Amino acid sequence: MKKILFTLCLVVSACGVEDVGRTIDTGPDGKLVKAVSQLCALVEMRYAYFDKVSDYWNESCDRAELEARSDGSSPQTLDVLERLIDDLYDPHVNLNTNDVTSPRLIPSGADLAFRKVDGAYRVAAIRPLTSAAEANIEVGDQLVSFNQSTPEQMILERVHSGRKYISEERKSWAINAVIGGRYNEPRQLVLLRGGREFVHDLGDPQPSAPDRLLSFRKLNNNLGYIRFNNSLGADQTVDEFNKAIAALSETDGLILDLRDTPGGGNTGVAEPILGHFIDFEAPYQVTAPKGAPAYERVINPTTSTAYTQPVLVLVGRWTGSMGEGMAIGLDGMGRATVLGSQMARLAGGTEGVELVDSGITVFLPTYDLRHLDGTPRHKWIPKGDNFLSADFGNSEDLLLNTAIERLTNTKNRRIQ
Repeated sequence: MKKILFTLCLVVSACGVEDVGRTIDTGPDGKLVKAVSQLCALVEMRYAYFDKVSDYWNESCDRAELEARSDGSSPQTLDVLERLIDDLYDPHVNLNTNDVTSPRLIPSGADLAFRKVDGAYRVAAIRPLTSAAEANIEVGDQLVSFNQSTPEQMILERVHSGRKYISEERKSWAINAVIGGRYNEPRQLVLLRGGREFVHDLGDPQPSAPDRLLSFRKLNNNLGYIRFNNSLGADQTVDEFNKAIAALSETDGLILDLRDTPGGGNTGVAEPILGHFIDFEAPYQVTAPKGAPAYERVINPTTSTAYTQPVLVLVGRWTGSMGEGMAIGLDGMGRATVLGSQMARLAGGTEGVELVDSGITVFLPTYDLRHLDGTPRHKWIPKGDNFLSADFGNSEDLLLNTAIERLTNTKNRRIQ
């Protein structure tokens, strides 16, 4: 059977057949084997966080190539590639397609987030307007099982290679990935509270789509509030924000709510928004390409009259990617105080690469993004007493109440 060697490039149609160090098979199942081998080489050469998986990545690739030779049908192709991506335990890595058996994307396809507390996995966040928000679930409830699987079984469901040592970070990723569910499966969650078990049969975790790109209003005590409705990727959001900030320009303080931005966005939307809060050119985050010098990304004022009053930014588990970038940018520029919890932890910036002969594109972080203080964006959290629970489902919004109280106190101190 003929064997060839091939290379990778970001525009696949321009790639030749060159050496990358992995031999691939072009037999009956050659197309899928080729796609697997290309993805394996791509991760090793371009993935910004390869060090965290380097100890077992060859094991992952050997397993995936064996699976690829067994069946070249379309559903199997996705299944093999999805399991291989699982071993990166990185919610910012994804494919441009799915089928009914595919896992939902995290965090945009999830309505709950769990974290380990005192040796048990507990509800840390509940996304508003979702099936979980409508159920009798509370922050702090302990995970017993999901679709009859215990937490230990759930971890092994999504950790395919490198099982000799599984980090706590990887275990947490696996728990949250499993609870997001698959498109074609029901979701039954058993939680423990006060010694009593509660069974929850959950529906689709996606909230209903908002009818506006952002919402804004004037609060009591002459404070302003603007909430982005997962809209940082829509060009029209800039115009909507311009209208909102103009209407709230005379307020004594402003709350920017970034807790519903799991879909990320782009700098063409975020930077003009950030520019409303400065009156001079300023850096807001650091870009660190793999194998190249890091550099600061700079923005300019959007208007000649910047908003200069105090600003609080609200973040939570569904603050993703560009939302995370805006939060660390406003903090790094000294233009806002950030309140809330751990964010979505969507690491770095992604580039898309089409896998040969498959029609499938993989989106992979190829460069790191950092706070101006050097902290990787996906590891940055609000400091000190600004680290607070952020997402309470449909219950009372305690984080917003805290933000209003703090801004009101700040205003009163200025008046005195």
